[in-house]
Amino acid sequence: MKLARPLLAAAVILGVSTSGFAGDLRDSIDKAAQQPEQASSRKIDSGYLIPGAALFVAGMSMAVYGFLHTSGGEFVSGSVSKESKTGLGAAGLAVAGAGGAILFLGSQHAKRAPSVSIGPNRLAVNKRVTW
Repeated sequence: MKLARPLLAAAVILGVSTSGFAGDLRDSIDKAAQQPEQASSRKIDSGYLIPGAALFVAGMSMAVYGFLHTSGGEFVSGSVSKESKTGLGAAGLAVAGAGGAILFLGSQHAKRAPSVSIGPNRLAVNKRVTW
C-alpha cells in the first residue's frame, strides 16, 4: 500500500502533463499542411465499385423483402420460417456477401495501386511493394 500511492500519483501526474510535451498547435498544423495526402488519393476502381455496390444493395433488398414480407401481406409475427420467404432472404444475404467481397477486393487492389501526390513544389509517385 505504501508503494501503490506514489506510483498512482506519478501515473496521474504523467498522464495529465503529457499534453505539455505536444508543442505549438500552429507548428503542427503547418507541418501537416505541407505533407501531401496519400491515403485519400487511392480510390476503388469503378470496375469493382459499381458491380460490388449494385450486388450489395440488390442483395440486401432481397433479404429484407424475403425475411419481412409474408404471403398474407402482413409483416412477420410469431413463426418466421412458415410465414416469410426464408429462401429468398438467404439468397439475398448470399448476393450481398458477394457484393461485399467484390468491394473488399477492390479496396485491396486500390491499396496496391500506385498513387500520384501533387503538392507545392513537389510531385511524388508512391508504390507499395511487399512480399
